[in-house]
Amino acid sequence: MPEAAEEPKDASDGHEAEKTAESEVVTAAKGKGKGKEEKKKSKFWISWDSLERRLQLSKWVAFSCSKDHTAKIWELNSMECRGTLAGLHEGTVRCAVIDWKELMVITGSDDGSMCLWSLDRCECKEQWLSNKHGQQTCLAADWENQRAVSGTAQGKLCLWDSKRLALLSVVAAHPGGTFDKHGESVSSMVIDFNKNRVMSGATDGSVQFWHLKTRSSIALLSGHTDKINSIVMDLQKAIAVTASDDETARVWDLQSFAPLGVLEGHTLAVRDLTADFEEMICVTCSDDTTMRIWDLMGRTCIAVLEGHASRVTCLRSNWKRKLVLSASDDYTLKLWDIEKQWCEETFCGHAGAITMLC
Repeated sequence: MPEAAEEPKDASDGHEAEKTAESEVVTAAKGKGKGKEEKKKSKFWISWDSLERRLQLSKWVAFSCSKDHTAKIWELNSMECRGTLAGLHEGTVRCAVIDWKELMVITGSDDGSMCLWSLDRCECKEQWLSNKHGQQTCLAADWENQRAVSGTAQGKLCLWDSKRLALLSVVAAHPGGTFDKHGESVSSMVIDFNKNRVMSGATDGSVQFWHLKTRSSIALLSGHTDKINSIVMDLQKAIAVTASDDETARVWDLQSFAPLGVLEGHTLAVRDLTADFEEMICVTCSDDTTMRIWDLMGRTCIAVLEGHASRVTCLRSNWKRKLVLSASDDYTLKLWDIEKQWCEETFCGHAGAITMLC
């Protein structure tokens, strides 16, 4: 419990005490002698242990975005919803990127708005409420260097100051402008800020590999015939996997930029994927309401997971625990044990289809 603050002797002391109480919580550490004081970043995560403490204890915390115009924080160990971010977006919350160190998240919406939230307080710190550049479709961030990139349905890449949520520049990426290879709008992207590499997918099925600083195209990866929905890559292992509306996922060699194989089996669009490149295992989800586990070496399906009542829209994984979290248009999230190949738990709370997981 926080220590009780002494009564201020005058107005200035009172103002200072109020400011201090608001910004930090000081707790006395247990032990012998006088004890040691430890500053906590947060006391605001409802009445449970702070979000910061849960992350320190290696609790699995997830974040979901939905068509109900909200985003929610989930603690998967206790299997409960811990907070809701709502009230600012007037459209589907389409994408998000999280700084788990500072407990901040940026969300992007179909109404074109962007919001920077405090996860422990569940409140908005900064906002961009303009629809000038169109629907926000995807997000990536380099929190250490305070920069973020969003892709829009108008084919633009927007560069942001992630601390102030200030728009720094806009590139007409797909089509026109510097990144002009796709001829269509951006539908998915993944960025390695350390190596200045970008893989972007478009609604025409093309995948481009870029140099981030020079904004020049390094290679075009051809093979998909419809919209690209998801991309994962590992530059160290020089491998990437893409998912598409053409009902397939494809594996790529990022040295020769040649296709290594096609993951076929879904009967409708493949919406998302997550991969463990150490074990060379991949999980995909689809509009056909199923998930599939794949061996990336042999490009074969290991298992089919069924349970959702509608299309499965997105996935997130904890490979150390062999767990995958899925979200669906049926308004639910499901936690799956990949080794046992069954559903551990179903989470309810959203009032609309779920569009993204972090």
